[in-house]
Amino acid sequence: MRLQATLTHVAAGWQKQAPVEDLGLGGARVVATERLAPGDAVTVSFTAPTLWDPLVLRARVAWTSSGSPPVRAGIAFEHKSADAVFALYELIATQGYE
Repeated sequence: MRLQATLTHVAAGWQKQAPVEDLGLGGARVVATERLAPGDAVTVSFTAPTLWDPLVLRARVAWTSSGSPPVRAGIAFEHKSADAVFALYELIATQGYE
């Protein structure tokens, strides 16, 4: 099963579901149906089996594929707490990403 996330563009204000193709402690590769540009601030929200509330992580777009949407984008997480990193680690372990 592929992991889904809620991707929110901070400046534009849109919020969309985005398939996650790759996930690590430092970032993720997502498929976005809206335009993204390197440097854009986004948040990514995951439903984690070990948490009551969604895991919400701040991130910056590091790269995007060229062309019109849908586009693949690499996002780099901006970790603010050790608890969030540990929750992300547990999510990665339960999803089978390595």
